[in-house]
Amino acid sequence: MDLTRASLLREMLTGTELGSRTTQFGYALRRFTTRRSGLMLFGPADEEPWHLTAHLDDELHRAGIEDMRPSLVRWAPPPDAPPHLAIGLDRLRDAGRGESLLVVAEDAPGETLLERISDVRRRGTTIFSIGNGDNELTSLSHETLVPELLIPEGFGWTSRELYDEPQAAVTEVEPQTSEGFETAQHLVSLAAADTEAGQPGWRRRLRNAIERLGGEPT
Repeated sequence: MDLTRASLLREMLTGTELGSRTTQFGYALRRFTTRRSGLMLFGPADEEPWHLTAHLDDELHRAGIEDMRPSLVRWAPPPDAPPHLAIGLDRLRDAGRGESLLVVAEDAPGETLLERISDVRRRGTTIFSIGNGDNELTSLSHETLVPELLIPEGFGWTSRELYDEPQAAVTEVEPQTSEGFETAQHLVSLAAADTEAGQPGWRRRLRNAIERLGGEPT
């Protein structure tokens, strides 16, 4: 999905639960990442979140937010990897307050991954997660997003109850459930780069109240 399509989709989802939650999630990433280069992304060894890292990096760079460019933390980067793909687990040991760890795990996370997240949390790092509602990952996260619970009706996406067997498609179109997971990541990337994401909470709430009343903020 390119930037134009992602932006159009975000406009279409304004006012829906998916649109609201992904926007809040992206804003929280900005608000709690106060140290320069303090945003880290992490996931299972066989499914590292390079896709979301790239989109976040593109959107933040486009918005001129250079002090929050994300780092992809990898389990075992190869010796010849370029610098942006050569950040290993030592980065997690250096994490602390003012930094954020965004965990992306579409499937239930393994025990080793959960242990790493727990260690980082104990150092004062804020934990964000995009997952499937796994209880252990949710309990370790300060803020969590479960795309599967937020998919609006009429988008031709299949949804199912967590931890149950997949159900029949609700429409004639039956794409992979992961399509909604990927879309949520695009929406989070766009929200994190919003101008309003960096504004104090009271100012953002005032602006929203004015817009709801039909006036134009000055």
